[in-house]
Amino acid sequence: MKAEVQATGLDGGLAGLLDAVLTWRYLPIVLAILAMGLALPSLGVGWILEDHLQRWAMMGSSEYGELLPVPPDIWRFFDGDAARTERMMDAGWIPWWTYPKIRWAFWRPLAAMTHVLDYWLWPNRAGLMHAQSLLWFGALIGCTTVLYRRFMGVAAAAGLAGLLYALDDSHGTAVGFLANRNALLATLFGVLALLAQDRWRRDNWRAGAALGPILLGMSLLSAEAGIGICAYLLGYALVLDRGPAGQRLKGLMPYVLVVCVWRVLWWYQGYGVEGVGIYTDPLADPLGFLFVLPVRVPILLLGQWAIPPGEFSIFSPQNLHWVWLIGVMVLVLLAVLFRPLLKASRVARFWVLGMILASIAPCASSPQDRQLFFVGIGAMGLLSEYLSWVFKSVQLRDNYALSRRVPTVLLAIVLVVIHVLGSPVLLYVRAKWPMGPQYFLESCHGLGKMDSSIEKQDLIFLNHPAPGHLLYMLSARAVNEQPLPRRMRTLASALSRQTIRRPDAQTLLVRLKRGYLGRWFDKMFRSTDHPLALGERIELSGMTVEVTELSDDGRVMEASFRFGVSLEDPSLRWLRWKDDHFEPFVPPAVGEEISFPRAKLPF
Repeated sequence: MKAEVQATGLDGGLAGLLDAVLTWRYLPIVLAILAMGLALPSLGVGWILEDHLQRWAMMGSSEYGELLPVPPDIWRFFDGDAARTERMMDAGWIPWWTYPKIRWAFWRPLAAMTHVLDYWLWPNRAGLMHAQSLLWFGALIGCTTVLYRRFMGVAAAAGLAGLLYALDDSHGTAVGFLANRNALLATLFGVLALLAQDRWRRDNWRAGAALGPILLGMSLLSAEAGIGICAYLLGYALVLDRGPAGQRLKGLMPYVLVVCVWRVLWWYQGYGVEGVGIYTDPLADPLGFLFVLPVRVPILLLGQWAIPPGEFSIFSPQNLHWVWLIGVMVLVLLAVLFRPLLKASRVARFWVLGMILASIAPCASSPQDRQLFFVGIGAMGLLSEYLSWVFKSVQLRDNYALSRRVPTVLLAIVLVVIHVLGSPVLLYVRAKWPMGPQYFLESCHGLGKMDSSIEKQDLIFLNHPAPGHLLYMLSARAVNEQPLPRRMRTLASALSRQTIRRPDAQTLLVRLKRGYLGRWFDKMFRSTDHPLALGERIELSGMTVEVTELSDDGRVMEASFRFGVSLEDPSLRWLRWKDDHFEPFVPPAVGEEISFPRAKLPF
């Protein structure tokens, strides 16, 4: 393996200096420090989204305590208990269209213990919590660079791969978002498992035979995403392992056993997803997963190699087909121009196989760049080999016509601009604003200074750009000991044009141009597999919802909201999302009809 890459080494002048830097023995440590430095803005992020809920659960609550996740089981958001879900819906934590038997629970005990440590040592110091995430990130970058050197030799290409992985902007979200720390741990333990397997198979280090499966288990107990390292374990057995086929297969059996035991325990304890429209469980719904696989893989890989990021397909679903088409075209172009390298380098074939296989598991959820930790290992290894081959390969200059060399070199230049010049900037930005602009999150969560009178009022959101944020808003106010509303109600999403009609003193009819469950934020609480029926009624304290119109595909287009009091009653406080903030809303007069345009997100 080492000889294959050394043939493309850098030498002479500036190239010689780069070669010396990229082969320096302390490079893994330097890259770890570099990556942590670029992600340093994460120290000022504070708590966002799920962080608020997990903080509330960790610090305890005398109010609503029975509805909160139990530490350290802080990723068990919904457990399939319809009675508990209905109590949460009645309190207004979640929107009225939530599927009562929704299950949204993940088994991540190792990651949870790192948060328990945070709240034991510094419960009110978000900066120190983020510092712990930064240290895990640095450890991941250092170990991944060591991994590249194991497979590619202590050569410039290996050092370049480590550099590219350290600069990868897709890591910024997990570094800056405390609740996403689990991805750092899962990837780190997965990389260590692959290193242990390589040392056992190549160096006959017997401890690796036992240590590798143990580390895989630790990866899976940090996050379900840990299954991604199995792509490289399988790729290693198929491409790099030179032992007899029987021995290679036997070497994978302990890992298969670990995955099977983990999955059985995962299922036995009630973890999983059901009724959540943004997830597709490959085992519970294999046909559904196979259906989304060819759509999501090109979008994920496009986000890894170029632009736009995977999140673009979430926030701009009307352009999903264009994003997918661009992804397919980019992948075809890469396949054509990488073909000579793949024929020549066994290690390159390993990287591309691992990358493709690792992109399968993230397809269980909607495409997001923060899912690319395992995909990026193979992608950056392949990219470094390609750049070394393009700029130093004698064969490329001597054996290829100008018409072939020009697009090959142009692609290499474009990839350098994206991953060497652009990625560090985006890593900095994503670490600073891991889930979008901070002012938008604060607008969704913050209601300003409300006095204790809100405790006797129902807070009614005519529309909301992200209905799931209601729970985070409530959590943030509870932890900060701010007055909480008696109840909260969200009538509709703000991401569709609304028509509001008032037939009588106590009723509003809300019609959405794109309907309910048409956007990613809405599908978080009910998948299209569990549609609401025409005429179905949802009884909540002080408000009854009735489905009055359905689309041809079964989505709710209009709903009636009847309150127990007049809409002008002082026990109701109305808010409406406009531009980038909430403002007071006055219900229309009886018989009046008004319309509001679709809200635009700031990203």
